[in-house]
Amino acid sequence: MFPDPASPVAHPKPEQTAAAGPLGGPSYTYRGATIDCQKGGHVCRLVMPDHPLHGRGFGVVGTITPLVDLWLDERRLPNYMRLAVSKPKKR
Repeated sequence: MFPDPASPVAHPKPEQTAAAGPLGGPSYTYRGATIDCQKGGHVCRLVMPDHPLHGRGFGVVGTITPLVDLWLDERRLPNYMRLAVSKPKKR
């Protein structure tokens, strides 16, 4: 009666490009994005100029890759991450 849900798309794994990148920890490439981590790899930065969160730091690599996937696949952020845009003041 109901169609089967779509199978999740298999995405590649992040590829480590440096053991000590610009932030002192490992750096990765993932679907056109660069993910640079601090030492220990617990705080990482997304480098992807067309992504709304470009240049921002998050948790581990596994926190950033789903944000890249959602942006590339659906051009959106998770609902809990909606960006607040201020409306211009009326004059």
